[in-house]
Amino acid sequence: MSAAEAGEAFRQRALHECAAIAAALSSASDPHPAIHSARKAIRRLRSLLALLEHAALDVEAADLGLKRLGDGLSRLRDAHVVVEVARQLQERVADPRWNGVIRMLVLRRERLLQATLQRDPGFARRLRVLAAVQQQLAVQPWHQLRRGPLRQNLERSWRRVDKAAARAKRDGGAAAVHRWRRRVRRLRMQLDIACDLQLHVPHSRPLHASGHRYKALHRLSDELGRQQDLRLLRNLVRAMPASDGKRSVMQQINGEVAPD
Repeated sequence: MSAAEAGEAFRQRALHECAAIAAALSSASDPHPAIHSARKAIRRLRSLLALLEHAALDVEAADLGLKRLGDGLSRLRDAHVVVEVARQLQERVADPRWNGVIRMLVLRRERLLQATLQRDPGFARRLRVLAAVQQQLAVQPWHQLRRGPLRQNLERSWRRVDKAAARAKRDGGAAAVHRWRRRVRRLRMQLDIACDLQLHVPHSRPLHASGHRYKALHRLSDELGRQQDLRLLRNLVRAMPASDGKRSVMQQINGEVAPD
């Protein structure tokens, strides 16, 4: 793939992710999974933009807009995910004592969504932010994209993951583990982009799906994300009023959470 073809591939992928975010935010039929999908698309697009650092494109303002957009949806995403995690745990043991917990989580999720929509009906303000991001990306000189910065930024992402892993394993603090999770997720998405766009970057670490470390990275990303969601669920259940089933539910959650 030539440099010009790579630039056009990146441009199309960036605009495709903008369209995916817009479609998710515009969905009225099932808003909670749609918000989750929007957050994923935002993360994918920000991962793509991080590959363009020092690449003759000015995407800093677009990335900042996307960061604010994602941060503004984070509570809604988390509120939905803890409901899904709780339902999965209940299905595993068929324990009716989960019913009250799940009902409270669902009510909380709905309250957060309604409060957000009252402040931003139909996510209109967020869609305007997204439209500005899309315009900023559309006018970039994508034809000037070169392989060198892509290779360097991929290598930098690998180094950041290695450094964050060492720090998390050394001190084990929640902040260090969270940083490790974010960097693993970003690198995984960047490698997915490189594979999808068939960007065979010379001398870089393996990018193909059969690479052992590539698969391990996916597993690690999934497990770190799952542990984060379990901790969110544990914190919410712990703060709930005492009930007959709360102790049993907490025991099951604690059995799933990795030691701090």
